[in-house]
Amino acid sequence: MNPIDLTEVQKRFGDKTVLNGFSMQVTPGETVGFIGPNGSGKTTCLRILLGLLSRDTGQVKVLGMDPERDAVRIRQHCCYLPGETSIYHGMRGKEFLRFALSFYPHHQDDIQLDLLEHFALPLQKKVRSYSAGMKQKLALMATLIPDVELYILDEPDRALDASTRFFLRNVIKKLHQRQKTILLSSHHLREVETLADRLVFLMHGEVIENERVAAAREILAQRVCLKLKPGADLPKGARQVRRDLDGTLHVEPDGDPVSWLSRLSPDSLVSAEIGMVRLEDLYRVLVEEAGS
Repeated sequence: MNPIDLTEVQKRFGDKTVLNGFSMQVTPGETVGFIGPNGSGKTTCLRILLGLLSRDTGQVKVLGMDPERDAVRIRQHCCYLPGETSIYHGMRGKEFLRFALSFYPHHQDDIQLDLLEHFALPLQKKVRSYSAGMKQKLALMATLIPDVELYILDEPDRALDASTRFFLRNVIKKLHQRQKTILLSSHHLREVETLADRLVFLMHGEVIENERVAAAREILAQRVCLKLKPGADLPKGARQVRRDLDGTLHVEPDGDPVSWLSRLSPDSLVSAEIGMVRLEDLYRVLVEEAGS
């Protein structure tokens, strides 16, 4: 039995189709990166898995149960971190944590100790005094401490600094080593790739084939992102793809990007990167390829 099994799921809001025949399977003990731009249907899909939204058509099984009929039973064996953290501001941190953990009979004591030590939250204070990052840490504690079969994490690294993201990565790796099933959504492509056994790309409510993703990544691998000093010109033999507001140029050389870049005087260069694959660029290329 797969912990997550969606088949031909359709979901519309009025005239807008959010999920269009979407299918996805996650096997036991697997960590799957769930990737999609804003508006792709990703959050809608996660809410359908938890029974927070109903599907229009298709089949959904979570831990062998239908979330439209067994949402409470599913939540007893699953922890969900929503993309928009909502915590009772009138509670003290320790009160919220005690309340959230009370729904689960089994806890992971070692993870709890690690989180308490690293996050070092002022649990005696009321949540309304917490910063966005502190609220995210509290929500992560409520999500990661319970000992359950399935973890659904929507943007778990939101509002966290680099050091805390690195620590969180190790906690998720520990869950993976314990054969927990994890569905992980994030805008940090490198973070997800480090953690996931595989990636599922969603765009316009449909899964993007691995071949299309690989082709888009190959295009980006040949691009150069650079900043020039005022008055400097680009060498010939390249097409400018776009210019960001901060002045960063995205350039596609005709041949080898390293050879092309070597023709640029170091005195005219502020910074340069070759072959960087950022998630937003990957989406942009996929959209461009679909429209061509």
